[in-house]
Amino acid sequence: MKKKIIVLIVSLLLICLITFSARLIPGDIVFALRFALKVLLNLLNGAVALVAIKITGIKIGVELANWKSYLIGLGVALVLSFFIAFLPALLGFSLVGDHVDFSPANLFLNLFFFMIIIGPVEELIFRVYVQETFICFFTKHKWIAVIIASALFGLWHFINNGDFAQVLFTFGIGLAFGFAKYFIKECKFVGVAFAHGLYDFLNVIVQFFVV
Repeated sequence: MKKKIIVLIVSLLLICLITFSARLIPGDIVFALRFALKVLLNLLNGAVALVAIKITGIKIGVELANWKSYLIGLGVALVLSFFIAFLPALLGFSLVGDHVDFSPANLFLNLFFFMIIIGPVEELIFRVYVQETFICFFTKHKWIAVIIASALFGLWHFINNGDFAQVLFTFGIGLAFGFAKYFIKECKFVGVAFAHGLYDFLNVIVQFFVV
């Protein structure tokens, strides 16, 4: 138990440090370099989580061929996107940001960034590593682990933009992903990773065409 606690603290500190360093990327550098650096930093966070998972013996349970997990992820993403992104935008206000001009390149980069990088990396960190670690601490009340992991997920986003409203917002999103993985038997890592990436990407679609 002591080993898990030490690894958890060290890994979360490293992840927070890496995440904060993204704020130091100059805004005036060329877009391609800025985008590459953001991808690299996210992959570094994923690498930290993978090392921590390896040290503590947590099982990821990838199951790439589990089509039921993808279907569950699709359902979670569509429900979240409808109520958080599409419906508010149709009613005249946006919860996902201002309008973004559409371009094929922008569409492709967002698809890649959210589906291949953000979804898998953030779910690996918070729903696989952090949540499963706290489940080991709360064996009789495992749902507490979901809440704690979701709270840390929300607080972690404060590092990105310093917005407490975003902290509460992402805490709620984290609860949806966390309880989906905890309560739905077939919702494995690939399911929540797919749901997370698709949800973020659908938000961009709303910013392109609805907001």
